[in-house]
Amino acid sequence: PQSSVASPEGPARPPLLRFLRRAVSLSAFASLLALLLAFSPSPYPAAAQSGTGIRLVSSSAESRFPDGVVFRVEAQAAREISAITLRFRVLGQRALRYDNLEFAPALSVETEILVRTDTAERFIPPGAELEYFYEIQDETGAALTTQPQRFILLDPRFDWQIIREQSVSISYYGPVRPVAQQVLSDAQDTIERMGALIGIEVQRPLRLTMYNSWAEMRQALPPRSQVSEASLITEGVHFPSTGVVLILASAPRVAGVTSHELVHFLLDEAMGPLVQLVPAWLNEGLAEYGSTAPSPSYDFALDSAIAQDRLIPLTSLNVPPGVPRDAILMYGEGKSVVTFMVETHGPEKLRGLLRRLGEGVSIDDALEATYGFDRTGLEQQWRRAIGAPPLPQADSEEIRPTPVAYPTIVPFGVETPTPFPPSSRAPTPTAAPAPLPTPQPTGACARAGGAGDAGLAGVLAVGAVLALGRMRRD
Repeated sequence: PQSSVASPEGPARPPLLRFLRRAVSLSAFASLLALLLAFSPSPYPAAAQSGTGIRLVSSSAESRFPDGVVFRVEAQAAREISAITLRFRVLGQRALRYDNLEFAPALSVETEILVRTDTAERFIPPGAELEYFYEIQDETGAALTTQPQRFILLDPRFDWQIIREQSVSISYYGPVRPVAQQVLSDAQDTIERMGALIGIEVQRPLRLTMYNSWAEMRQALPPRSQVSEASLITEGVHFPSTGVVLILASAPRVAGVTSHELVHFLLDEAMGPLVQLVPAWLNEGLAEYGSTAPSPSYDFALDSAIAQDRLIPLTSLNVPPGVPRDAILMYGEGKSVVTFMVETHGPEKLRGLLRRLGEGVSIDDALEATYGFDRTGLEQQWRRAIGAPPLPQADSEEIRPTPVAYPTIVPFGVETPTPFPPSSRAPTPTAAPAPLPTPQPTGACARAGGAGDAGLAGVLAVGAVLALGRMRRD
């Protein structure tokens, strides 16, 4: 007789029973998976809930730049609608903003709200993309969350055209399409070339917004003081958190300005918030090194400073100088130092330096770990390479700017002390200062954060032009 061995799983089951058990198991697994996904966090709101009796009829957004954005919504419900909340964010920013719309409760509601963007805290640059949705609630507490919609904020004064290439788009108006196409081509070249040097692949869209004149672009910049408005001019502005760059099409070096700003964009992409650890001489030096049309003013300022032995130590250039002439020199020094670092020590070490800065390491420690010297050691090597006089101090002690004495403050009504004995010589008449010229483009770069930043950083004043004139006379 044929023997049989019992299965460790028990007696064999009919095929139909095995199929039913497997089907039930798969169904239970699918239900559990759906339940887990339902409670998983998502960057987007859930789909519009059914069964609430609330229906979104229409919604839209209209640019009123620079004042703000008008959001319009129409909804209906089986019971009176009691609250509508608008929630929105600028793509690239993590913060989700909200505003409550005002209306009289009713079964059918049509209302709108102007979200202001004309303050430094709430400013949104033209070219930024917004994502928004609504939470609509009726008198019983039932609520509907609408699907998100997107809207590109543009300046309504102009009829905009948009051209795209890979992850880069440029918005322009008027008969400047050839310029826009050239800028777009230079942008792609800069992203590929400097992205490889920095060690970053762009993961999010880059939006360029091009204005044809300074008078038109001026109204598109973040609010700032009237004094600054009258004395500053900007050819390019980078808004890091939004991926937006404003470009002045009439700038003599529009391609160079664009590529300069895109290097700032790449650095921000690579380092995130820790980009603040990159000192100004390295940040602006990299940007000018990557420019397809570097400014000759920076090279002239550097040559003049070398000849007169007034180079600014790198330890004093963590932030841009406040004096226009020194600011121009910082760009020239930064570009020259970065060129020396790449050509002498290679791009791999530069990437290592940026990687360590991105990990939160200080500039001197990052230089020591990557190159074996700090800022002072780097500057000594660089000065020898360009034929400049050595640093006044050869040790590693940080060189600080010469302190400036503060004026003596005395109470009102008290005789002001005389700091020097009176001179018997008659004072030499001082000529009245000449009026400032109309602001002209200086190749200035500006970087601004998204909404919430207090304004522009690193903008060069028109006084820089006057400073260059003084250097030529020196």
